[in-house]
Amino acid sequence: MRVLHMALSVACLTSCSRPPEPAVASRQTEAERDQAERDQVELNRRRLQLEERLLVDLRQLRESRQASTGAVEPARQDEAVATTAEYDLLVFGGPIHDAFLGCLCDESRPDSVFNMRGEHGSDLSPMSMRNKFSVYGSNHDDTSACNERATHPPLVVTSDGKSLGLLTVNPELKRRITASSVADWLGHMCGE
Repeated sequence: MRVLHMALSVACLTSCSRPPEPAVASRQTEAERDQAERDQVELNRRRLQLEERLLVDLRQLRESRQASTGAVEPARQDEAVATTAEYDLLVFGGPIHDAFLGCLCDESRPDSVFNMRGEHGSDLSPMSMRNKFSVYGSNHDDTSACNERATHPPLVVTSDGKSLGLLTVNPELKRRITASSVADWLGHMCGE
């Protein structure tokens, strides 16, 4: 009986004196997961803000160009972003801008460049400016929005066929869209 009691005492001392490493490790892992989730939420919030600002600025550019021709009045800063087809902003790529690269529209639409699961917003799709290996998103292709030397970057066209300008990080192109929100969005997208 004494031997059994001593064996149990030694076993208890051995197991009781060890620090609870798995619990500490799981708390660290849980804390790291929580921080990663918070970081992802913040990145998504920033991305959505950039996209919203981009849409507002491009629609204002569209409406101000129409106003200069007498078509409509320019948009006010506080107007809500319209989601109807008449306000669609379409992106075309390629040397002669004949490849549809999606619309600058609500990310819930399958053809939106903001829909990261869609053909035109995925970083895996060959028809996406987000794909670093596609001719529309790489840092070296002449048709890419992300190439600082591109001469044929994607073009933004209104749904009624009017050109708004080029989506590019190349500061030398005169037809590029110069709105700061476009530069911010391109910098975010090309730097991802």
